Amino acid sequence: MNSVDFLFEVVQEDRGLLYLHKRGKKKPMDGNRVVFPDGSDPSDYSGKIIECSFDAINETWVWMRTRVDKGTPNDYNTYRKVMRSITDNITEQVLLNEIAEIIELPMYAVRIQSADTQAHVRRR
Repeated sequence: MNSVDFLFEVVQEDRGLLYLHKRGKKKPMDGNRVVFPDGSDPSDYSGKIIECSFDAINETWVWMRTRVDKGTPNDYNTYRKVMRSITDNITEQVLLNEIAEIIELPMYAVRIQSADTQAHVRRR
């Protein structure tokens, strides 16, 4: 799951802000919005660490759960890696195709054939 743990705070004019850590300090993530479950009051989440997934179509973060087990948000570098993973959009099928190609390489094909032979011998 590509998710990020943010610190959420309601600031002036009932505006919600998301924060990460960068070099040990609170970094506001200006321009990022979070959507909470229908009917939820955002102020109920103020001051809490919230785990969010990214909705690329609406360009918003979507609340998944409150992280009562954490006292600090993710580091900014973690956020960058998650966003890169989301942007790359590598699917399970892409990974399986890559694995299939890799195991056909001579260095792996020999190892796989050897392992198959050893397994066949042990079964006898």
